[in-house]
Amino acid sequence: MRKKEQDFEKLLSRPKIKAWRILFRTHRMVFQYLDSELRKKNCSISKFQILVLLYFNGPMTPVALSRRLNVSRANTTTFLRRIVKEGLIEPTTEGGSEKRPAFNLTSQGEEYFEVIFPDHIEAIEKVYNFHNEDVNKKYLQIVAGLSGNGEA
Repeated sequence: MRKKEQDFEKLLSRPKIKAWRILFRTHRMVFQYLDSELRKKNCSISKFQILVLLYFNGPMTPVALSRRLNVSRANTTTFLRRIVKEGLIEPTTEGGSEKRPAFNLTSQGEEYFEVIFPDHIEAIEKVYNFHNEDVNKKYLQIVAGLSGNGEA
């Protein structure tokens, strides 16, 4: 083993680095599990995230959605087109304009979301059955340290 490689292995074995690697690997696996559960209901994480935002916030523009989801406007537009074709969302001037519409859930979209949301919550609780408020507080401390305000 090369000297640098040995030095790097030591860095990777630091407790905080190990914790980050475990957290990252856990995040990936949980994401994959939740996505597979949503796909059983003809949904994806990306579609679900858009539906959640529109359900709880009302009409939103593609720009607002892309900022909240931290994805490009092009990706957001692509997903919006797909979900419009499915009849789950529709363009609206409420919160937008004729030229640059916002998007809102259709009644079909609301019904669909109200069916899949409780199952998604159940899947999350199944994965995080060990979780408690102390763990949440620790995560929020990390968020606060990174964002400067503690908002999750």
